[in-house]
Amino acid sequence: MPIRIGRWQIELHQRAIYITREPDPNCPDCRGSQGAWQAHDCGGDWDECPCLDQLRTWRLPLWRRRPSYYSEAPF
Repeated sequence: MPIRIGRWQIELHQRAIYITREPDPNCPDCRGSQGAWQAHDCGGDWDECPCLDQLRTWRLPLWRRRPSYYSEAPF
């Protein structure tokens, strides 16, 4: 169950804490569609919204995995 604080989302998943920053909901370029693709001038090319550059995710491990000790190859 993620916890949201503004544009930040904090989640505990598989022995780690994930901290994610979401796109800007008030971006003037994509009109708040949170990172939609934008059309160039009059061509068929599309480009990412600059607010997608602000996306960040950090993974903070809580504890290490137990090492596996095999006396011989497992296969």
